[in-house]
Order: sequence, then C-alpha cells, then structure tokens
Amino acid sequence: MMFVFFVFVVLTCALGLICVASLIQQRDLQLQRLALRSLHGNEHDSVNQRVDSIDKVKYRSKAQSDFENFECVGWKAQRNCSSDGGPDPMNDRACNATVYNSESGFCEIRDKITGELHQVMKMHCNSLRSDVMFRCDEFATFLSYGRIAIEYVHDTTFSMKKCRKQLVEDQTCNSNDTIKTNLEVHNANRSDYLPGMAYERGIVVVVYENVLLSVYALVRSLRSLGCTLPVELWYKRSETDPMNPLLRDLTSRYGAYIREIRDPRAATYYTKTYAVFYSAFDQVLLLDADNFAVRNPTYLFDTSEFQTTGAIFWPDFWHFKKTIFNIQPTSFVWEVFDLQPVDMFEQESGQVLIDRKKHVKALNVLMYYAFHPHVFERLRLVWGDKDLFRFAWLKTASSFHMIETPPGAAGVKLPDQNIFCGVTMVQHDPKRGIVFLHRNQQKLSSNSRDKVWAHIQEFRVDEVNLEEYDIRGANGGRCFPNFKRCFGKDMDYEKAFTVQAIDKLPFANLEQQLLNFVHEAMSL
Repeated sequence: MMFVFFVFVVLTCALGLICVASLIQQRDLQLQRLALRSLHGNEHDSVNQRVDSIDKVKYRSKAQSDFENFECVGWKAQRNCSSDGGPDPMNDRACNATVYNSESGFCEIRDKITGELHQVMKMHCNSLRSDVMFRCDEFATFLSYGRIAIEYVHDTTFSMKKCRKQLVEDQTCNSNDTIKTNLEVHNANRSDYLPGMAYERGIVVVVYENVLLSVYALVRSLRSLGCTLPVELWYKRSETDPMNPLLRDLTSRYGAYIREIRDPRAATYYTKTYAVFYSAFDQVLLLDADNFAVRNPTYLFDTSEFQTTGAIFWPDFWHFKKTIFNIQPTSFVWEVFDLQPVDMFEQESGQVLIDRKKHVKALNVLMYYAFHPHVFERLRLVWGDKDLFRFAWLKTASSFHMIETPPGAAGVKLPDQNIFCGVTMVQHDPKRGIVFLHRNQQKLSSNSRDKVWAHIQEFRVDEVNLEEYDIRGANGGRCFPNFKRCFGKDMDYEKAFTVQAIDKLPFANLEQQLLNFVHEAMSL
C-alpha cells in the first residue's frame, strides 16, 4: 500500500514539473516572438506595452489560415464613445446582433486552442460613417482583408512585353472592329509624338462616352503645351465605341493610342488602377479625363522627388482634423486595411505618377484593393480609388513623395466682397508651382460656354500654420446660383489664403483654349 502511495506521489510531482516546464517554454516562446517582432521593426509599439497590447501584436501577425482557430464571443459595449471607456454591460450583445456606426466598444473573440480573449474591431462613436453597420461574427472577413493584400499577385502571367504587345493589338482601323497590328500606319501620322515607339514614359487616361469632349480637349491641350508623351486612352467596349470620331482623330493625328479594358471586374473607379497596371509604359502619369495641365508635365518625370521614390502622389483637401470621408485616427479603416494610422493629407487621385518597374509589389496590392472592394465599400471606409494608391504603398512600405503644398481652388470671387467659390482643384509640383487644374465640379461638356476660372485661391504655406488650412464644401446658394457646389475657403480667408485674378498668371488663356477645343470636337 505504501509502495502504491509512493508511486502516486512520484507521478504527481513529475506531472507538475512537466506543466511548469511547459509554461516556461511557452513564456520563452512568446518572448522570442516579441523579440523577433521588435527586430523586424514595429516602430509604433512601446517596450512597456500592456498585456492586452502584446496580445494584439501577436494576433495581428497571424495569417488568414489562423482565423479558423478563433471564435466570436460577442460585442462588448463601452462607455464615453470610446473603445476603452469602461464596460457598459447593458448594451452587450451576441455575435450575430447588429452593431451600428454610432456605438462604442469592441468585438471579443477567443482563441479556441489557448482560450485567450482578444479585443478586435474596436469602435469609437466616430469610427464608421453614417448608415454603416456590421456584426461581430464577421470578424474574420474584416480582419483578414488587409493581411491577405500583401500576399496577392494579380496576374501570374504578367509581363511588360505582353503589355506592349497588347498595345499594338489594340489599335483598330476599320469600322467592322477587326483588330489589326497597323501601328506602322499610325506612326506615319504621329512621328512627332512617339519617336521610335519609346515605352519609357507615357500618359494614361480612362475614357467613356460622357467625357470624350473633355478628353479631346485634354489631349489637344497637352500637344499645344509641347508635350510629346504618348497617351493611352483606356475604354470598355460596353461603354464606348472605339470608332468614335473623336477617338479616331486623337489616335490618327495627336499621338494617342486606344487601349481596351477586357476584364469585366474592372469597373467604375477601378478602371484607373487597371490602366496603370497594364499600361505599356514603364513610367506613367495617370490623369483624370477632366484634369488639365497648365504646363508641359513631362518635367515631373525628371524631378528628384520622382527619381528618388518612383512615385508622386497629390493631396486632397482633407486631413485628420478635417475630413468628409472619416479617415481620422479612430476610423475603422486602419484595422481593416491592417495599417497604422498615418497623420497626413488624404490622397486626390486625379493625377498619379508611378514608376511601374520600381513598384511591382505595391501595384499588386493596389489591384487587390481594386478587384476586391467589397469590404471597404460596404463599410464606406474610402471613396472610390481616392486613397487606395497611398494605402497600397504604405502597406508594402514602398517609397513615395506626397506633394507638400495643399491644394488650392480655381473659381470665382464676388467683385465687391471677399466671398469665393472654388469649382476646380489646383494642384502643385514639388517646387510649389501650379501644374494641374482638376475640373471636378464644373466639367467640360457640349453646354460649356462661359469661363469659370476667374480667380485662384492658394494657401499661405510659409506664412501661417498648417492648422489654418480649413476647406469647406458648400452650395453655391444665392451668391453663386450657377454653381451647385463650391469648395475652398469661402469667407474670412484673408489670413490663411491668397486670391488672385487668373488673368495675371501664365496660363490665363488656358480655359478659353479648352472651350475652343470642345467646340472643335463637337464639329467632328
């Protein structure tokens, strides 16, 4: 009997030692993982993190396949419009219950193997835009979205050679829509614009029927400015007739090349990302169809900012402290895209300059976003393609230069009062010179007769703090009844903004020239 008792004691002690050793090994493994995490650079994490922060770091590093090891526990409501404002158990709910945009709290999930609890999908009252809702049992879909992006390869058969071959095949020359490789015929009429069929640099524009007049004016204006870069005009056959007289005139006389978007998934805003990805050119300047250069933009390719980084992006009006798209520190956008919050201007994608050879990884992530928009569209996290470029570059830690000068506005100032209505976004180059006028409010059309660019409003960059940059969107109202929407600093702008007459600037005649091109296009 004593022998049996002795054996029992020995086995119990041995089992206890094994458990202790296991716990020590698990702790050491966790410390090793955290050390590796630190070596590979999580710059935003403090050494003295709380336990829940350490758990979050571990969790965020897991691949999508690991989500099957987690289960939803439920929504844990918090007080004071904060995700950590203190428990509010009366508003807790089940995993399949709806969480609305104005609520605060987090979804709690459990590791089915270790039993550890994790706080995810943290919500402040302003984390989501209005009319957005979700359920905690959707956590795997939302939280895997940004993590999958980094591994995505859009086209395993992609090559620059194929893109260039497709450009040749895309050229059409007869009314029965037969594809012919008639590039020699085209080049005979445009030797000034594409010498030697150089593929190094080019301009990319997406076109559809409603913007063809504007596109015609855009290309003609570029040529009048002395720009000889080839221009790709990307279209969808379901939306645009490639034999349209305007397109035929541009391709036969003005160095433009018709390019077909063949993937049905490329739609709306995301046709632009498709065009950049499959362009025949190594370096591309993407322009919206209503965006007009005030000088030959070719010099942008030679700027030190582009040569160093391989990408130049332009800012939007909006930033952390003033945004109409809710991209701010507590927005849901950062957790879904798996990014650290970045305090910078939002991006305006009416113009983008990219070295495609240098940024293959970022372009693939960009295509993941564009071809899988279901999550961020449903949650209304971004507007179209507007911020997708910078998110893809941030996700891949790729280099880019964001133009430092905040955008200005072109429009009209009342003659007897300092009240301004901006109807066109004014964008600058790295040296603060005006380079693009993006006519995103009063678009060129067959009804365009009168000029709307009378004044330019710009921020006093060196004279006042950036905190003073405060743009407002408002209806034209009684002061500007011809304009549905005005952007800029409409009143009391003198401290932070200048307003000058456009007739004193080098591009004073640009708008009239554009109107003339539109009227010429209407006669074709």
